[in-house]
Amino acid sequence: MHSALIVIQIPTQSADWNGFLGTVATKLRQARGVVRLAENVWLVNSQESPAPLGWLVSLAESGGFAYGILPFQDAPQWLPASLDPSTIQVRSAK
Repeated sequence: MHSALIVIQIPTQSADWNGFLGTVATKLRQARGVVRLAENVWLVNSQESPAPLGWLVSLAESGGFAYGILPFQDAPQWLPASLDPSTIQVRSAK
């Protein structure tokens, strides 16, 4: 598996979700190979580091959040090819 997309279901009680996001942000701050694509969606490059996928699954399960994982055998092919899926903050730091 080259990478995986993980989607974690946002619960109806936002207090639980906000605490989860804070924990995730702290845990993933120094992680390599992970990009947050939306509020509840992360793309993890398991070739670079599989740890973020494990952390996200573990944190979701301990918080009682449902999740789904979509594995990619090969590197995701972004269309159009010029798309940079990095966050705005990451692109600003380049």
